[in-house]
Amino acid sequence: MRRIGFIGLGLMGQHMARRLLEAGHPLTVWNRSADKATGLRGAGAAWADSPAALARLSDVAITMVTDSAASERVSCGPDGVLAGAHAGLTLIDMSSITPETSRAIAERARAKGVPMLDAPVTGAPTVASEGKLGIMVGGPRDVFEACLPVFQVLGVKIVYAGPSGMGSTLKLVNNLILGVAIHACAEALVLAAKAGLDPQVVVDITSVGGARTGAMETRGPRMVDRDFRPHFSIHNMYKDLSNAVRLADECGVSLPVAGAAREILRAARSQGKGDLDSCAVMTVLEAMANTIVRRKV
Repeated sequence: MRRIGFIGLGLMGQHMARRLLEAGHPLTVWNRSADKATGLRGAGAAWADSPAALARLSDVAITMVTDSAASERVSCGPDGVLAGAHAGLTLIDMSSITPETSRAIAERARAKGVPMLDAPVTGAPTVASEGKLGIMVGGPRDVFEACLPVFQVLGVKIVYAGPSGMGSTLKLVNNLILGVAIHACAEALVLAAKAGLDPQVVVDITSVGGARTGAMETRGPRMVDRDFRPHFSIHNMYKDLSNAVRLADECGVSLPVAGAAREILRAARSQGKGDLDSCAVMTVLEAMANTIVRRKV
């Protein structure tokens, strides 16, 4: 079993790190807030005082942090993973970051003799706890194949997307679909409520037929029950749609629907709802329609 270091013990990272520990990998962890490592340390994980110290103890260092700036900091900072680089170390960044950041980190890793993969994931914390994530991987093909046993502990759909940055690019495309689909579901439920329908019947009927979507299946019941606890927050969805729009601009592609969804996310953020689940965009649409989505008794 390879020694694994895991950096970033948030909603997803906690479950992913535990899966690796339970699979028998010697695990070292680091998080900006040390208290988040308490449960994993109790289960047998070691603690490192910095990402650099973690790298020195690991064959594979995995980062799962909030954004591009955080990823660059824990990988390339003075006490980052690359400061602890050694022969045989592989860096895997599983954060949702921009493709250009993935490529820049990969280049700096190569200069240190460290191969790197960008491997963002799709799936909720519950999916992560079950080891059923989707994983999108960019980087050298041979490194991807060598790391497959690690990925297989975490996911059931593992896709090789191409060279460095392509995993992050695929993640933006994936989340463009998700962000627009959640927005469409929210619009449908608000319209149903305003028209006098029980929103639950929308959830029920869209479980079959052409309107069936993962967004409605996972978020529809939560919107009807007004459960906005974060699985993937408004802040994170806004970040990913903004990055997708930026990528589209670089490629000369128009994304009018994604742009509209991003504006509703922006409105939700301005209302202080950024830490809620992305399906809380429904509340912005409710205010615009002067209605409330409620299950009829």
